[in-house]
Amino acid sequence: MTAAATPTEASRGLNAATRVYVGFVVLLACVLLGIGWLHQGPPTEWLAMVVLVALSAASWVLKDNDVGHRVQISLLSVILLAAAVIVGPVGAGLVGALATAIEVKHTPITVRLFNMAMISSIGSVGGLVYLLAGGSESVSHLNGPAPIIIGVGVPLIVADIAQCLTNAVLFAGVMRFANGIPMRAQIGKLLSTTGLAYIGYGIIGFLFVVLWIPARVGPFSALLVLAPLFVARWAFIQYGDELRSHERTLDALVASVEAKDPASLGHSGRVAQLCEWTAESLGLGHREIQEVRTAGMLHDLGKLAVPSRVLRMRRERSDDEQVLLAEHPLHALEMLSGIDFVKGSLDGIAHHHERYDGRGFPSGLAGNGIPLAARIIAVADAFDALTTTRSYRSALAPADALEELRGRGGSQLDPYVVSALGRALARHTWSVTERSGALLAVSGANRDHDDPESSDALAERADLRARLAQAAEGLRETVRS
Repeated sequence: MTAAATPTEASRGLNAATRVYVGFVVLLACVLLGIGWLHQGPPTEWLAMVVLVALSAASWVLKDNDVGHRVQISLLSVILLAAAVIVGPVGAGLVGALATAIEVKHTPITVRLFNMAMISSIGSVGGLVYLLAGGSESVSHLNGPAPIIIGVGVPLIVADIAQCLTNAVLFAGVMRFANGIPMRAQIGKLLSTTGLAYIGYGIIGFLFVVLWIPARVGPFSALLVLAPLFVARWAFIQYGDELRSHERTLDALVASVEAKDPASLGHSGRVAQLCEWTAESLGLGHREIQEVRTAGMLHDLGKLAVPSRVLRMRRERSDDEQVLLAEHPLHALEMLSGIDFVKGSLDGIAHHHERYDGRGFPSGLAGNGIPLAARIIAVADAFDALTTTRSYRSALAPADALEELRGRGGSQLDPYVVSALGRALARHTWSVTERSGALLAVSGANRDHDDPESSDALAERADLRARLAQAAEGLRETVRS
């Protein structure tokens, strides 16, 4: 089971506005508990309360379960959803508050209060919405699949959606006040990464409730439902450790490129982030997103084989020097061809300078014949180039850079991918990259090779592209042998 992050510790930027917001969330949690108390009264199933609090506390203590970009396991969400039915809205709210009161690591009191209030609010909202949606208060009296699905299943799914929205809004609020991240962008990001996961939570939570009450398995149902999830969580963590090892390898490779070409400082990481956002906007699966992100991170690795004098040229490059620089995707392919965990990213790296109209390099591919990963990198590469200060021009504002890319849809770039980047930027913030005078001084006076105008210039040189195509064919023969 994969999902995005469950509510965890909020940002440590505890300014005055953040503290006021945390106070509001604490008040909200108390009001929701009060509404639940008036609506249904206090919880009466104290054994169930103890079991659910213990399970939730264990899940919260073990919450450091990130297994890579966009992937996490959330047992707490399942438990809170089941608690909404088993112990009611007040019970679910108390389960959330008591579970998050336990912190193994030292955290500021304001952060702890926010965690307690936020998770309590999510539990209470789930319980109240379940009842408002027509959920049965006497689940034990339901007999047969139809009454259980109508009286428990459907209302529980509605409660599941309400918990998802509550999670997104409250977490986005604290990120807005603590870090200045726009709520709309944060909510969009959370919903895009947690939406499908919450469907899974709803189904598992329903199963939990059915086993506990109608099937009369009781607290033992926790073992039947959650034990396999704990095992799955452990397996995903092992996978996460492997991913983090890969990330460290990627970081080391990128650092070597940036050491040789200081003008590219941060470029690979920015392109990787843009690639990830664009791939998400295109609806690609987790594995494909990971491969595109990796390709974006390593797309310029081949610069290691390009002479430094060519990278930092202070005069216009000769034809031979242009070819030397333009061969960097081929060099990257040669360097990475024996590394297993980047195999799915190689096509994107090799062809990220192809053009949609077929006048790119190294192979002159066109349209959908260009690997999708390469088309994504091409858009991300050009966007970052335009929003970065150069020695020959100022950085373009993100909106202006995006408009420039739209004008290149169908010629240099895939218009469908450009539109996907536009949708992604509507959900995320992007700032221009300003570079110091010292860094600009070592960047050379030549137009950056990622600048869209550089692509146009080479598109007019069929002779140089023919040389690159021949080099690409030679490399393919070498790799095959």
